[in-house]
Amino acid sequence: MHITEKSGLGGIGRAFSDVNFRWYSVGAIATWIGYFAQLLAVSWYAWELTESTRWLAIVALLDILPNIVLMPLAGAVADRFDKYRMMGLVSLLALIQAIVLTVMAWQGVLTIVPFALLVLLHGVIISFMVPAMYGILPRFVHRSALTPAIAVSSAYAQLAVFIGPIVAGWVIAVYSVSVAFALNAIGYVIYLVSWALMKTPKEFVAPEKAPRSIMADVVDGIHYLINHKVISSLLVLMLFGDALGAAIFYMAPAFSEQILSMGISGVSVMLGAKGVGATLAAIWLAYGGEQLVTARRILNGYLLFVCSVFAVFVSGHLIVAIAFFVVMGWAAETYGTTVMSLVQLSVTEEQRGRVMGTLFMVAQLASGVGTYLIGYFAVSHGLIAPTLSVAVACLAVWALYFFRRNQLQDNLDSTPKQSPNSDQ
Repeated sequence: MHITEKSGLGGIGRAFSDVNFRWYSVGAIATWIGYFAQLLAVSWYAWELTESTRWLAIVALLDILPNIVLMPLAGAVADRFDKYRMMGLVSLLALIQAIVLTVMAWQGVLTIVPFALLVLLHGVIISFMVPAMYGILPRFVHRSALTPAIAVSSAYAQLAVFIGPIVAGWVIAVYSVSVAFALNAIGYVIYLVSWALMKTPKEFVAPEKAPRSIMADVVDGIHYLINHKVISSLLVLMLFGDALGAAIFYMAPAFSEQILSMGISGVSVMLGAKGVGATLAAIWLAYGGEQLVTARRILNGYLLFVCSVFAVFVSGHLIVAIAFFVVMGWAAETYGTTVMSLVQLSVTEEQRGRVMGTLFMVAQLASGVGTYLIGYFAVSHGLIAPTLSVAVACLAVWALYFFRRNQLQDNLDSTPKQSPNSDQ
């Protein structure tokens, strides 16, 4: 399969020259917007019911906990079975969960206990969705378009971080939280239609399944991750960044009310600004392609992300916060997408589900711990002190990596790039 590059569009042109990627794009944009609209709605609904940072942390943890427990198993299942079919099944289950959440909220019977159980169910579904999702682009998109396709796909997620909260905030303020939940259901409907229209390329060769138990696959995946040069080199940096980034997202309702003295509109504006910066960074990375993937770019993006967190929480002013949320989004996307592109291109197809599932599980563990600790200590110490404490820890980790940057770049350069669709 030959991929042409559209004049003047760089890697973005290569990505959109692939018809599968164009169908994927339709569903991805719709489902990401619905997903982030629901995330904000869930966080805001928990705040409305309890007005407690501890409960915000608990609800976030309920969404994250199944990822920690189930993700390695889900990754092994994804490697053993058809990722494409698995993605369709879990998307259908996610649609059902979104419909139940919508109906219960609309009927006014969604108290904290059933709400928490539905959030927990969402976490279980996402646990199986993520390993399958990471097999979609490498399976359907040609090797020559894969790197920009990953970056453009990330741009969709970050565009949704911008659009989703703004739409959800407006819908909650004008209509109700149940309508915001309904947006997620609509997104999954559109995704399932586009998913059905994608066709596997003729050159794709499915990896052989190892004749062993699923638990042996889980252990093998963890072992592969630990011994993988790229992943092991970046793991600690990724985990601290995930802990801080997740806490900022889930604590946004408390930050808006307690520090900026705003309600749902403040949450929408802040997260929307973050999404703007992230979207611009993802487009830039997609245009530049593989040559932008360097250790220096990862470290610079990480440092800028942490510094922007300090600026946001120290200022306490809406306009300043908005400006630095844009910077925060740009920086987080720069180092995050660069890391994920490296991992996706260096992991073999037969290990992809297990490795990506386990990696996501570890990231979710860091996110859950960071969010819960900040939410817990914010009850007695306020939100600023615990957040900035985690930011200081992130700076210390960055310094450790900065002094080892040459070794990190050597690891990145020496790792062979993989793709199931590469031309032999």
